[in-house]
Amino acid sequence: MTQNPNLVADAPSKLTAWQRIETLVKMSGMSINAFARCIGLSRGENLYQIKKGNNGISRELARRIVDYYPQISFSWLMTGEGAMYVDGKSATGIPFFNCSCPEDIHRIANGEPEGYVAMPGLEDCCAVIAHNWRDKDGFPEGSYIFLHRMDNRYVRMGQYFLISDQYVGACYIRTLSKTRKLKVTGSKVPATLSHLNREEARTLYQIRGVLNLVEK
Repeated sequence: MTQNPNLVADAPSKLTAWQRIETLVKMSGMSINAFARCIGLSRGENLYQIKKGNNGISRELARRIVDYYPQISFSWLMTGEGAMYVDGKSATGIPFFNCSCPEDIHRIANGEPEGYVAMPGLEDCCAVIAHNWRDKDGFPEGSYIFLHRMDNRYVRMGQYFLISDQYVGACYIRTLSKTRKLKVTGSKVPATLSHLNREEARTLYQIRGVLNLVEK
């Protein structure tokens, strides 16, 4: 059957409140309950009520989410209209930041990205940084490092970029089972930081992947 070229397909309807939340939960790679805890909710019941259609997205919930994911549009969360990302970029892109020193990582929270990077399998990352400094932190100068923000209460053992009052930079972190403190190690980590209280880890970015673009 020949299709009438004058027919125009209906525009897709906007996402429901739950579909918007579900998009972010999937992007985070966490369960609903873990996602709820990471944005500061004591449990996931609020989100499950949205899933059942009993509640919508409140301004308080939307604010919690954008505080944790600053690249997400508050307006999109509340209404489903417009772009998911604050600057209208595609939701498949990871915000990209050129960093000339470890302290530049602060820009992820409140700076303007230089662009966006598409990397299948790493869509849950909140940022990708260009490691444009020479340091003995284990990463080649010029490499791209994909970062996922973690709540300091739910730290998984692995490599991180840590922002604390005493240190900003790459490190390896694991949880000490008896004290629940964080064991922080690394070539540049000061000895005074080896046993860190969780609340002292102001921001934690888990390193999800490294792409070395420099030819050997």
